[in-house]
Amino acid sequence: MTDATQACEVETDPFIELGDEGQSLSMQTDGEESPGADVADVVCVLGELEIPDSVLTRISSTRALDGRQTATWSDYSASWGYHPDNGLDIVIELSAP
Repeated sequence: MTDATQACEVETDPFIELGDEGQSLSMQTDGEESPGADVADVVCVLGELEIPDSVLTRISSTRALDGRQTATWSDYSASWGYHPDNGLDIVIELSAP
C-alpha cells in the first residue's frame, strides 16, 4: 500500500492515510459538506492495488442507503460507505494470511 501511495504521489494527502505500519489504508473523498481527496487520486491508488473492475463498479454505484459495503481481492479486504454530504469513505486492509 505504501508503494501505491508513492506511485500516485499522494503520500502527503491528509485524506489518504496509511495505518497499522502500512497494513491499512484509509481514504476519504470530498462531499458536498466536507473536504477530501480528489476522486482521481483515490482511483489511482485503487488501480495500483489492482482492484478488480467488479469491485470498482460496486464502489462507484454505492448509495447512502446501501450502508457499509465490503469486498475482498488478492491480499486485500475493503469496506466503504458513501454519502453525498461526506463523500466516499474507504478502508483497505491486508487480509490475514
